[in-house]
Amino acid sequence: MLAVFVGNMVMFCHWLACFWAFVAFAQAHTYDFTKEGVPPTWISAWYESSYFPGSIDPIGWSNDVDRYALSLFWAIQSVTSIGYGNIAPVSRVEFYVANALMLVSGVFWAYAIGNIIQILDHVHSSEVLYKVKMDSANSLINCFAPTDNPSREPDYGVGDSEMLATRIRRFLTSQYHKTARLDLSSEFNSKKLVEVYPMIEHLSPELRQLSSLHLLRAFLEKIPYLSSKYLSPDEQSEVAFKCVFIEFGRGETFYEHQKYGRGIMILKNGFCMASRKSNHGHKRWYTRGNPIGISDVLVDADCLGRDERRRLLFYSYCLALYIPRSVILDVLKKKPRIWKDCARWCYLRACLLKWAREKSGKRLNSDIYEIP
Repeated sequence: MLAVFVGNMVMFCHWLACFWAFVAFAQAHTYDFTKEGVPPTWISAWYESSYFPGSIDPIGWSNDVDRYALSLFWAIQSVTSIGYGNIAPVSRVEFYVANALMLVSGVFWAYAIGNIIQILDHVHSSEVLYKVKMDSANSLINCFAPTDNPSREPDYGVGDSEMLATRIRRFLTSQYHKTARLDLSSEFNSKKLVEVYPMIEHLSPELRQLSSLHLLRAFLEKIPYLSSKYLSPDEQSEVAFKCVFIEFGRGETFYEHQKYGRGIMILKNGFCMASRKSNHGHKRWYTRGNPIGISDVLVDADCLGRDERRRLLFYSYCLALYIPRSVILDVLKKKPRIWKDCARWCYLRACLLKWAREKSGKRLNSDIYEIP
């Protein structure tokens, strides 16, 4: 935005300077403006009143750069309404032209001031929002129940209040720094597609569908039973609108969504580490674009067992796409062929690996071989 504004400003002053110099030439019909018999112009008047040896010299064909610099000087002071007064119209034509150009310059300068204010407001908006969020977070932290005995071990599942306060502030800080590089990142707080991109709601049904596919189809293609091999564009678009964007701060852990339950997660940025309680020694790293939980999500929680739940630990600010299990089951219910051709093999694979871990006690990784 700043580059466009500066470019427009330079171009306007350039054409204003060229036109102002052309007005003088059109009257004199020569570049020797001080020659005897040549009608007076603003250039000859400036030369007689302000020129001294060693300064710019607008007289003569070869001095086109100096002539342009003098015209540009008049154009800039007219646009910015400075008006030093050392360059002024002389003839009737120049007065009429100068009046018109100054009116246009005034309008452009008002436009320029508006753009400057808009640019400054845009630059500081994220910082102001960060300070407001941090103030709200501090108010929230001050309302935490105080710890009666600092030496006592924190309650399981609750944690220490001071540690939680540090994590909240660190999350907001990482979100702020990420927003500086990604304008929409402040909107990704467990929200659906239409909440992240509100403009989609104002589009026609066809454009809504196409927009959702362009945004999320590449991620759905990574999941075999949600790919275009089995789902039509309409069906993929329907799934896309039911997906959820979630963001995580560095150091956060995740088992399942409190509202949507278990599901498949695909990182859009950042990286995390996955582990299981039953196989705690083996850990796997996930980066951008790697789906997490393609097979396990098909197995019921009771069958999978609590110890088989995948624990995700985030080592950086992460933005993830989350596909709830309920959405996947709805698709399989409507399209039995997907279960027969693809999904049941993912289900069987998850069950066999779970059985193998229980029987052998070996540290097997359920994600060594992802379904292509």
